[in-house]
Amino acid sequence: MTTFADSHFFKRYRSAILYIGLIFFLILSIPYDPNLFTGSSFADLFSLENWFGLATYRTSFIAESPFVGSDVRGYYNWAIALALALLLFWAFGRKIRQNFQADDDRVFYWLRVLLRYRLALAITFIGLVKIIPIQLPEPTISELHTEYGDFLLWKLYYLTNGIATAGYLPVIGALEIVGGLFLLNRRTAIIGSGLLIAVLLNVVIVNYVYEIGEQVYSSFLLLLAVVIFSYDWPRFYQLLIKKAATIPDGFWPVYGRRVAGIRPYLQALFLLLIAVFSVQAYLSWKNSDYPFPDEKGLEGAAGVYDVKDFVWKGDTIPYSLSGTLRWKDVVFEKWNTLSIRGNRSVKVDSLKPRIAFNRERNYEYLGNGGREFFGYTSKQGTDKSTTTIKLTGKVSKGHTFAFIVKRPDKRTVLLDGVNQLGDSLHVRLEKVNKKYLLQEGRRKPIRIY
Repeated sequence: MTTFADSHFFKRYRSAILYIGLIFFLILSIPYDPNLFTGSSFADLFSLENWFGLATYRTSFIAESPFVGSDVRGYYNWAIALALALLLFWAFGRKIRQNFQADDDRVFYWLRVLLRYRLALAITFIGLVKIIPIQLPEPTISELHTEYGDFLLWKLYYLTNGIATAGYLPVIGALEIVGGLFLLNRRTAIIGSGLLIAVLLNVVIVNYVYEIGEQVYSSFLLLLAVVIFSYDWPRFYQLLIKKAATIPDGFWPVYGRRVAGIRPYLQALFLLLIAVFSVQAYLSWKNSDYPFPDEKGLEGAAGVYDVKDFVWKGDTIPYSLSGTLRWKDVVFEKWNTLSIRGNRSVKVDSLKPRIAFNRERNYEYLGNGGREFFGYTSKQGTDKSTTTIKLTGKVSKGHTFAFIVKRPDKRTVLLDGVNQLGDSLHVRLEKVNKKYLLQEGRRKPIRIY
């Protein structure tokens, strides 16, 4: 008779690693993040933004940078958690073992339960905002008229995926959701964790290459998936690499009466959270212009305009490739945003892109160094042919204009007013009859198979 050796990953002498790992991940599961509810009120507690923030929270003893880039200070929190875990195990390890009264299999099981649900909650919510185009929307008119080199790296990645027509983004979101749902069952957790390792490895690499700013958090999610997968990895290695007979997992968890009673309700509650967030995300996206402002702009004005006349303090400024005063073109969005492209340097807002229903919806101007963005309020004049608008810089708040707008025809917009210094300005804008190939589509679809 042939006897097979059990390929269990943790042997008896490694039990200390299990307890240290359990303490380490418990510390990193504490929902402590100083920025979690910054700027939110109690009335917004159950908003889409806060639901997403709670699902994707990170433990931040040392606050992570709010800006995109290569800052990885968040890894210091890992070091702090590991140091605390080692200290607690050194001081109370014997008592923990005695009180827990569990063998390595049981400890590792409860560790995997913690990580499975922690990862499933985050990754399903992240997948949902990809399938519903909340996280990566299509480009705006302003972005279509911004030169490629004027975008930060992360914005290029977002815009590229926002226009993808091969279903790349929904497929990634679907894989994340499927992987997260597989984690909810012990029997399919290995499939879910293996799938998420493949997806999250790509996410981590993208974060580093494009400096999206979520390098630490995506690495943490990848770490969770790796630890979950590690339980069955020796059996996979034995079967698929060595091609030898392998003993299946023989561990079967035994629950106490109380745990066995509440376990189905907790699982149902977890699925209910995902279902409610799905409906909430879809309705929020369908009934608003998110991630762009909901306030409407000037009626019928949306489009790109060439600056035909530019009169500054009574002096007509001609076209120039180097002059910093004259505007090159102006874009009116469908909402109350106006953007201006010129030769003057523009301050780039390098904040991380976030799900922000409650806060200022800043996605449209984040990472754009080629245009200056203004929000505006409008008021109809006594004469219906004129409108008064006030422009306020979205990045440079002190940069403002007050204009009287006249529209003698459908293509022409006349702006007469002053800036924040009181300097007079007259601008004649002429709408460009621009067709965008992204919207026109191809004459014949491309067939690749």
